[in-house]
Amino acid sequence: MHKKYAKDGLVAISVSLDDPADKAKVVQRLQKLQAGALDNFILDEKPEAWQKSFDMEGPPCIFVFTREGKFHKYNAGEKYDTIEKVVVQLLKK
Repeated sequence: MHKKYAKDGLVAISVSLDDPADKAKVVQRLQKLQAGALDNFILDEKPEAWQKSFDMEGPPCIFVFTREGKFHKYNAGEKYDTIEKVVVQLLKK
């Protein structure tokens, strides 16, 4: 989706919740997924902070943020095409 809609203003990032000390493992996983086209981060924050802010216990999870900073949250079982439809609608605004 990042490659497909970047020209329309989509910005995609990945955020790993792994221990920052495991950076080499995270980098290896990202390389395997060919995630180099987007910015990748390792969150260095206590779980309580992000769990409360995003009302989640843990990954995997996808967030789609609007230009106003509001977000739609999708859990791992959500179908990709459902998320893409929301992204397309938001990019039209």
